[in-house]
Amino acid sequence: MKQYCRYCSHLCTGNGIWCDWQRREISEAAAKAQNRCRDFAFTPIDTFGSIREYTPRKPKKTGSDRQCDGQMSLF
Repeated sequence: MKQYCRYCSHLCTGNGIWCDWQRREISEAAAKAQNRCRDFAFTPIDTFGSIREYTPRKPKKTGSDRQCDGQMSLF
C-alpha cells in the first residue's frame, strides 16, 4: 500500500499542517505526495476534509493474468 501523510492518524490540520509524531510542520504538497515514513499509522479518513474515504486502486492485469477461452490458432 502506498503511504500518504493525508491518510496518517498523526497528521493534524488547522492553522498549519502538523505531524504530531515527528513534531514538525510540513507543506501541503508534501502531505499529498507519496512517502515512506516509518511512523505511518493508516486511517481511511482524509485529513483535508474530503468526503470520500480511501479506496486502493485495483491492480493492473498483465498478459499472464488474462486467459483465453478455447484454443488459439496461429493462422
